Amino acid sequence: MKIAVITDSSAGISKAQAEEYGIYVARMPITIDGKEYMEEEGISREDLIAAMRRGSVVGTSQPPLGAMMEQFETLLKTYDHIIFLPISSKLSGTFQTVSSIVDDFDRRITVIDSKFVAAPLLLLSKDVKQMVDNGMTPDAIKRQVEHNADMFAPLIPEDIQYLKRGGRITPTAAAIANLLKIIPVLKVANGEIDLLEKVRTHKKAVKVGVEKVTEGRNPEAYHWVVLDGDCDPKLLQQTIDDVEKITGQTVIRELLYPIVLAHTGPGSIAIAAYKKII
Repeated sequence: MKIAVITDSSAGISKAQAEEYGIYVARMPITIDGKEYMEEEGISREDLIAAMRRGSVVGTSQPPLGAMMEQFETLLKTYDHIIFLPISSKLSGTFQTVSSIVDDFDRRITVIDSKFVAAPLLLLSKDVKQMVDNGMTPDAIKRQVEHNADMFAPLIPEDIQYLKRGGRITPTAAAIANLLKIIPVLKVANGEIDLLEKVRTHKKAVKVGVEKVTEGRNPEAYHWVVLDGDCDPKLLQQTIDDVEKITGQTVIRELLYPIVLAHTGPGSIAIAAYKKII
């Protein structure tokens, strides 16, 4: 069976990476001050970061259904089946949307809810592509991912004003946090983003993130990833060094792409543990 693997652009996958890995991508729209762009096509990561630093209001939405259906139809002319790995169903409606149209394609699409986002979703997509190349069936791959895949990632914004602009926290909460010089340490776990801790200073928040992600995990059972959201280079390198020292494993360095940065803002940094599934 010839199987195509598709993820969406919440995975933080560039056009060059997609081509290199043999993975297809459903791109997501981004709005900047009310004007819509298609991620990686209509606007670059650098342009988005510059716009956010200028104070622009940025938002995201799921890939347009029409564009996805057209992409599926095109791929199914060449492939027997599609495996689609969207952003966590708890963060977007993409999983539910595509699940609702599977019958329209004679069930030649398998939708998997990994409950992942950002670089761990990219790594998972690469693993699924390897499973396909190894001859696993779509049903077997779905069981393997949904029963065994696991990720945990502290996510630290540098400036909570971006969370306020995106509606993730109220203006009152942002004002109080600024007054008390509080930085939230967010966590991505079980497919959701939630508050992990509140810490004073960005540097201390990153240190807490490193402690939390490495705590109680077998280092050899995970891939370790540090994600750069245009943060301070020295802090980024120190974070990589700290994770490598604690785990004894080589850290994978990836970029935080617009779909996440649109909500957390430039200067963000994340430290992810992705459990190995192959």
